[in-house]
Amino acid sequence: MIKYIKIKKIIFRTILLVTGIITLFVFIILSPYLWKHFITYPSLENQKDEILNSYKQPEKFISLNEYKGVFHMHSYWSHDSRGTLEEILPAAKKAGFSFLFFSDHARSKQDTFPRSISGVYEGILFEPGTESSSGLMISPLDTTILDWTKDQDSLINEIVLNNGLVIYVHTEREHNWNNPDFQAMEIYNIHTDYLDKNDGLFSIIINLLINGSKYHHWVIREIYDEQTDILLNWDNLNKNRRITGVAAVDAHNNQSIRAKYLPDEKIEWVGPNAKTMSIDEPGILENILLDDSNKNGWAVKWEVDPYFISFNHVANHVFSDSLSSLSIKNNLVKGHAFISFQSLAKADGFQFFTVDKNNIVNAILGDSIKVENASKLKAVSPYPVKFELIKDGKILISTENEYLFEYGNTITKGNYRIVAKLNFNDQWVSWVFTNPIYIY
Repeated sequence: MIKYIKIKKIIFRTILLVTGIITLFVFIILSPYLWKHFITYPSLENQKDEILNSYKQPEKFISLNEYKGVFHMHSYWSHDSRGTLEEILPAAKKAGFSFLFFSDHARSKQDTFPRSISGVYEGILFEPGTESSSGLMISPLDTTILDWTKDQDSLINEIVLNNGLVIYVHTEREHNWNNPDFQAMEIYNIHTDYLDKNDGLFSIIINLLINGSKYHHWVIREIYDEQTDILLNWDNLNKNRRITGVAAVDAHNNQSIRAKYLPDEKIEWVGPNAKTMSIDEPGILENILLDDSNKNGWAVKWEVDPYFISFNHVANHVFSDSLSSLSIKNNLVKGHAFISFQSLAKADGFQFFTVDKNNIVNAILGDSIKVENASKLKAVSPYPVKFELIKDGKILISTENEYLFEYGNTITKGNYRIVAKLNFNDQWVSWVFTNPIYIY
């Protein structure tokens, strides 16, 4: 009997020890994410509120209208997305977008346009486009058939001659940088940014499980790294000809676990990259979890990359005379654009331009102007920022906590662009990247 009691004590103590070790291990694993939940993210939110409270409406110096939207995103037409209009449109409205240029993967070597989602929905412009495995995004802006069997340089030339848009995407990869016809390149891409993270998707998932309901945007923001090599390449290319810099959300809305009822009442479970995991009769799990009233067709959905979070992470601002595919494309190609990381703060109203000796605006971002006509370079921001004036890829001058930037000392020939930074945790964080003004 005594021996039996001793064995029970040993077993009980062993169970307590193992339970304690497991609990300690779990706590060690989760503690960084719990710290973020209770300390880091609330602090960032408070700092963001302080920034937003410092808002001052900028005076309008650029006469063109400002439109905001994205280039390079995917819908159900791509093999690795299930995105529908019912999911994309509310996210675009919430982000304050006016346009979306899609880059859906081709379904055959003969790529027919228009396809996927095309037209204007509730005031938002949807323009179909395609993405090649070689890192090419094409928006034909026409009813046409793209022949992907053609030589790439010939295809690019053909699209540009027919008023289409050609963007080099995933610019961390090799491209034919000597091609004379491509019009724009990504200077930021969410997927590119994610690839250089050491902790990867597992860390993001754990963080989202703990913080996603309240701080999803901060979780995604943590992947950010400035793409210095890409920016350097862009600056060097711009010394020879005009190449517009754009940002890509590369939104797929496909890193998720979802389930929906099929017409035959079976349940389809869909996993990462929009792949079907199983199709089964509903069981106990499905009866507990699934809600058949979801208007988007998904009875249950847990997402790493919902459309709104991607849209809110980074956006393109284009100054254009009107909201049409051709006008947006034409003004983008002219460089009348900047990118902003709007989960930090919305950059609507930010402007970069030159003035003459009478303080009259005579060139805006993307324009070329003779050096004798550029009396001052100016930029305005809705929030106090650190302005960095970049000339030919190098910081020329910077100012801190200013709404207005002016530079008129010894303006010489070269390409000038602005990086504006917001202050978080006593560090200046990149927020806006403009396209250059070309002074010759």
